[in-house]
Amino acid sequence: MPGLDDREWMLAARCRGSDTSVFFPQKESGRGPAAGAERDAKKICRTCPVISECRDHALRNAEQHGIWGGMNYSERRAADRARKLGRLSPV
Repeated sequence: MPGLDDREWMLAARCRGSDTSVFFPQKESGRGPAAGAERDAKKICRTCPVISECRDHALRNAEQHGIWGGMNYSERRAADRARKLGRLSPV
């Protein structure tokens, strides 16, 4: 949402008020209960009006845990590497 400062976008986040364990599963392994939580989190993210702001925040702040902007830590690291190699626009 254009015009929102660095933290105001959080007020419009679809996850606001949700159980944080969905977005911060105990283990981001791709298997087991954490994988189910990750899928649930990403499903919420897909319909979020501020998914881009959330993802940008996580990349700018090198968030190491949780689902941010529909991405887990490994996905964010890959996106950051691609950005640094000039394959993505800067955050």
